Amino acid sequence: MQEALLVGNQVLLIYIYIAIGIVCVKKQIVTQEIGKNLSSFVLMVITPCLIIKSYIRPFEKAHLLGLALAFLLAFIFHGIAIIVSNFLIKKREGIRYKIERMGVVYTNCGFMAIPLIVVAVGDIGIFYAVAFISVFNMALWTHGIMVITDRRSINLKSAIWNPGVIGFIIGFIIYCTQLHIPDLIDQGVTSLSQLNTPLAMIITGIFLAEINFKSVFKNYNIAYVSGIRLFILPLIMLIIIKILGVEYWMTGAADVIMASILACSAPAAASIALLPAKFGMEGEYGAKIVALSTLLSIITLPLFNLLTNLWVRG
Repeated sequence: MQEALLVGNQVLLIYIYIAIGIVCVKKQIVTQEIGKNLSSFVLMVITPCLIIKSYIRPFEKAHLLGLALAFLLAFIFHGIAIIVSNFLIKKREGIRYKIERMGVVYTNCGFMAIPLIVVAVGDIGIFYAVAFISVFNMALWTHGIMVITDRRSINLKSAIWNPGVIGFIIGFIIYCTQLHIPDLIDQGVTSLSQLNTPLAMIITGIFLAEINFKSVFKNYNIAYVSGIRLFILPLIMLIIIKILGVEYWMTGAADVIMASILACSAPAAASIALLPAKFGMEGEYGAKIVALSTLLSIITLPLFNLLTNLWVRG
């Protein structure tokens, strides 16, 4: 229970950052265009630094096995999420159903989940969360693009050549080779990685500043998507983990499971607004899904932290 309260406090802190972003737009300190530029900066610079920093640690075989388990759980989750999204969100006229399917599959695993994982698991949680983020990036730039554009072929270059996966490759090489990183570079990477949560959440606030929340709460489809994203899919994943007895597979499996569950319990990713907007579609509709799911996650994230502790850590 104490850990769930700590996670809840971290969620509240995240909302303070979001509120700062909203106020900055309302007071005309920043604009939506600045928000887009900052978003690119976080994705291209801050997130890779966070990933690389998590791998600058002494090599341990148990942690490597934990990383393999984290990748397995991440692939299972995204596979299930894609199937569930196609089954529960039916194809209809227009493009909104495509954005809804993306809202079900893709979570704010990098911006929202990582600070909560650190509270629940510690720094090793980021090490495991990187697996989820890497699979997220691979899926987004293949499946996500296919959903939005109706393409039938997968662009493998996009799946591999993106900031999240590149950051993982660099970090993994450093970890496996135990390459010495000069103190100055280590300090620089550490300082940049610490910007991830506050800057990312302020950017989220910038994007949410012009959302009409009354229209969000009145839209059944947005609430439906948020319910699947925040409750149904994490619950399915937790049940599968429990049935398979994953917590008994290896030492430290409980930490891997906690990191994975919090990552898949996060609200809809900002990418479901940014990607459609990039292709000239209704990015605002995606932002509304992000807004409501982010708002409701203040309840569901501590809930799944508590459920995972009860069911897995016992």
